[in-house]
Amino acid sequence: MPEMPTPAHHSVILGEDADARILQVTVLLIAQREGHSALGHVVGLYTKLELNVDDRDAPVTYFLSRLRGEKKWVIDAKFGSDGYPHYAHGFGERTSAIRTITKPVARVLDDLALSLGLAEAIGESVPLVLTAYWPTLRHP
Repeated sequence: MPEMPTPAHHSVILGEDADARILQVTVLLIAQREGHSALGHVVGLYTKLELNVDDRDAPVTYFLSRLRGEKKWVIDAKFGSDGYPHYAHGFGERTSAIRTITKPVARVLDDLALSLGLAEAIGESVPLVLTAYWPTLRHP
């Protein structure tokens, strides 16, 4: 299965005109994953990324998932630049109100998933279709 050889760095613009901010996105990991949640057996994409606005000293860390058939990236966990856990759920948990990532960041993740061969179909409002998935020994 394809892996990210090194972290992927991207800059995205949030907002418009005088309110626009440049957000530095560092994708540390993106992979197919499976697990168990309150929904039962779940399969999808998992990513760990850091977001940093230019005027901050340290990035905020996010763990996101997008399950097979879902149209958006959902925030599973968010840790502040100081490590404080603002929000923490396991991979693919959908038992409470879901929080999604901003569209420009989602586009970065969608493009990476396609370029690494992790997804056959993915995009804004496009249900996730994974490429062939082979369970590992740890995830039969």
